[in-house]
Amino acid sequence: MSQVRDIFFEEFYRELERVVADLRGEELRMEMPLQLVEALRRRWHEYEPSEDLSPLTLIGVDGGVQQSRFSHGWTVSVGRACALIRSPGEEALRVRKRVKIHIGRIFDDRDRAYIPSYVRLIAEYGVASEAAEEVVEAGGRPLVLMDGSLYLSRFPYAEREYLSHPRLLAELFEAMASLHILARDHGFPVVALAKDSTVFYLYMALLREILALSGIDGNLASIVAESPSPLSLRGKMGRLEEGEREVLEGLLGGVKPLCDQELVETSVDGPGFTHPLLLAPSIYYRRGDAVPSLYRRVRELLPGEEAERVVSALEAFFSRPPVAVTYWRPHRGARPFRLDISASSLGYGFPMKEIRRNAFVVEGRGLDAVREVLDHLGFWFCNPLEYNLPLRQADRLARFDRQLYASRYEPFIIKRMEERGVTLLSRVRDLREVVA
Repeated sequence: MSQVRDIFFEEFYRELERVVADLRGEELRMEMPLQLVEALRRRWHEYEPSEDLSPLTLIGVDGGVQQSRFSHGWTVSVGRACALIRSPGEEALRVRKRVKIHIGRIFDDRDRAYIPSYVRLIAEYGVASEAAEEVVEAGGRPLVLMDGSLYLSRFPYAEREYLSHPRLLAELFEAMASLHILARDHGFPVVALAKDSTVFYLYMALLREILALSGIDGNLASIVAESPSPLSLRGKMGRLEEGEREVLEGLLGGVKPLCDQELVETSVDGPGFTHPLLLAPSIYYRRGDAVPSLYRRVRELLPGEEAERVVSALEAFFSRPPVAVTYWRPHRGARPFRLDISASSLGYGFPMKEIRRNAFVVEGRGLDAVREVLDHLGFWFCNPLEYNLPLRQADRLARFDRQLYASRYEPFIIKRMEERGVTLLSRVRDLREVVA
């Protein structure tokens, strides 16, 4: 198809010009919410990482995933992950690998999007735990470094998911809980580094802090406390009195809010990090939802043994220590990164389910542990794009190329499934692409 003359480019260009010209000034204008900027600066810790490598054994973890789709809902997801173990004073890297495969009939497009990410996470957390156990048994203290986030911002709530793939969800919860419990029991940090993040965790925590310091309570404080983001908050402003709306407008600043990374980028200049923020399970931001009600729904949906397996995995997930988030700027002029860190390394080893709302850690507590992690990350920082050499190396090994998957992995999958009696038919869309 790439050799066929494109007959649509003129229409595309005209439409692009129309859409760009239609962008309104208020959509582009980013007013600095001054009270939030001041609040963030009060929660900012200036820090330039040490140039000395810490004695921690770095474990860089990354993974990739590919998926095959066939007619009548048959879907196969293959995730693979590797952990690169780099011990202090040793040049040679040790590699641990893990592959996870999920096969099933999936009838909902949402699940076809979610399941590959679950499969990849299971592989990543599994190989991370394996590598960390190896280091601990050898007498070392690991630092597990993962790409992305340690926090499930979109927790599986829908009953549909527990009916469709309950064992996969149980395995996901167990894998995540196991690594955090291992880290708590042996006193080592698990961290995840994200280049691009558009969440509002810090933004909303600062907003609640401003309201508390201002002595504002009642309806306004309640609505802010229940809102996970400023976008959600704007949707509730109709419930406020005119005076309360004016107060909130002054705090929100502008028509479009600044996500956490943008807020940090525009508020501070030098190297440092924001005060760590403990993250509550996202389930608590859904009205009427709580952990016990989720357990009850699972038991109603699934047969006894399967239900208990899922409930046990959920209990492990909610009983492991929480995650804290901080935003780190390595040096002046650098873009800030989001850094998730296991809260047990900051001295918060209690169950995650005990946190009902996101909250800053106690002043002075856990900051040395954050600095220890940043020293290690700062030592391996290479540039703003690849940003971390060990993660870059893990990414290059684990990256799952579609051509590689289609030529080497997929034929074996089809052959073994057909040998088991599964009739696999390519989707009409895929056949049309091959013919074309």
